Amino acid sequence: MNVNSKITGTFYTPLSLANYMIQYVFARHEIQTVLEPSVGNGIFLEGLTKQACAIDVVDIDHDALNEISVKCYQNVSIINENYLEYAYACEKKYDLIIGNPPYVRKKYLSAHDREISRTLTDEYELSQTVFQNLWVSFILCSLRLLKEEGTIFFVLPFEFLQVQYPCQLRGELEKRFNTIEIITFEKTPFPELEQDVCLVYLSNISKHDPEIKYKTVDSCEHFVPVKEGQIKRNKPLSKWSNAILVDDEMDMVNRLSALYPTIASLGDTAPGIVTAANKFFILNKEKIHDLNCKEHILPIIKKSSYLRNLLIINEMDFKRLDEDSEDVWFLNLANKSEDQFSSELNEYLLSDVTQNIKSGYKCRHRVKWFWVPVTQRGDLLFFKRYDMIPKLLVNSIDLYTTDLAYNVRIDKEKYDPNSVAFCFYNSLTLLCCEINGRFYGGGVGELTPTEFKSLPLPYQKISKNDVEQLESMFRKGTNYHEITNYVDSIVLKNLTSKELECLRSIRDTYLVRRIYQRRT
Repeated sequence: MNVNSKITGTFYTPLSLANYMIQYVFARHEIQTVLEPSVGNGIFLEGLTKQACAIDVVDIDHDALNEISVKCYQNVSIINENYLEYAYACEKKYDLIIGNPPYVRKKYLSAHDREISRTLTDEYELSQTVFQNLWVSFILCSLRLLKEEGTIFFVLPFEFLQVQYPCQLRGELEKRFNTIEIITFEKTPFPELEQDVCLVYLSNISKHDPEIKYKTVDSCEHFVPVKEGQIKRNKPLSKWSNAILVDDEMDMVNRLSALYPTIASLGDTAPGIVTAANKFFILNKEKIHDLNCKEHILPIIKKSSYLRNLLIINEMDFKRLDEDSEDVWFLNLANKSEDQFSSELNEYLLSDVTQNIKSGYKCRHRVKWFWVPVTQRGDLLFFKRYDMIPKLLVNSIDLYTTDLAYNVRIDKEKYDPNSVAFCFYNSLTLLCCEINGRFYGGGVGELTPTEFKSLPLPYQKISKNDVEQLESMFRKGTNYHEITNYVDSIVLKNLTSKELECLRSIRDTYLVRRIYQRRT
């Protein structure tokens, strides 16, 4: 793969992958007319021209089209035009639209392309938030040019399957196509690309029940399936990445989840402090001493790694961080005037380093740029990004956090913080973290506030001895399987052994995809 430019979004497709896509489609459909809307270096033409069909290729890059034209393909029409404009002017309809659309974030697009893209989202009655990247516009343009029983087959970023902003687009596609097939890779076809990709096949087959199929293959050199899923009953599917399951598995998860209250029922959940400049506002003890500002600081956690292998955060844990000179003190200057500050602190606020900070969006919209709003502390802290296992910790010493964590303030007359944290580490709740959330390169998982609050929690009051046992297991670095098995034995003891085995097996499937597969 040659990475041409992040600005133009050009990432050339491996020949083996293009040929696989072509063979995949032509084995299923009678195709007479084909459109390749971002032909680039012409890699798809190598296989398309071997088929008995008329091919139109579009690209805005004149030089790339010149290189294609010298090859004198007999059944190819070359169109040097912006695809967004072409889609509005063209009256022709196609049996197949195939290719690898450019991945260009909205901020890098011209005002003209942004306007066309906004018009497209309006045309399909989608929210403007759907349009965040040029590949979204390419999908919508392709809907305009596709025959009623035509097929779209694109290389798309994996985020399309799982993130929130294209959710409405996924819903629109489910309405329009009864056959949706997703193909992902254990070994990414684009190792230099900063995100994973997938193949998305959209078609309509006569007298076919609507379904979403999900298949993981070894690589773009060996298209051997290693995992397959299929969803029919549980449509529409809010995240297509969950088609890795089958309907029976999804039915069971939904049934068990409905037995328990959600985390939202515990109380209030809100993100931590947004400083807009953590390196400036969050300091270690030496810097606090140098600035002579001890009366203006609050204890804070800015990294989840500071609290690794913990269930309950205590005074000794924080003291250890402070003694190790970690940045755990927040400059709380809100609603205070400079005459209350030491000369050293005032000098710090006037230093050269503040020039870029003051002009940032958050800081320049404050009454004073250094007046950082302080949010309430939580009884429990949930770190929105996680690796092997999500973290919900008891905040027994009233620490503040940055917005890397959600602060959960519970109704203590109904719920015990230690018990809530204990119950969180059961197989059902941890599985729903995977189902509700999304992941990024390297296997980092993430939950938005809404996704976190919707998690089922089989709450019950836990004995002091059991809480201490789990805390000890965390501090010893016990394997997460042993941790969840221990919690399950107390919290999910009403489930059958078959149900527990299924929950654990499904979660392992998600972990293989999110963590192990992403690191190959």
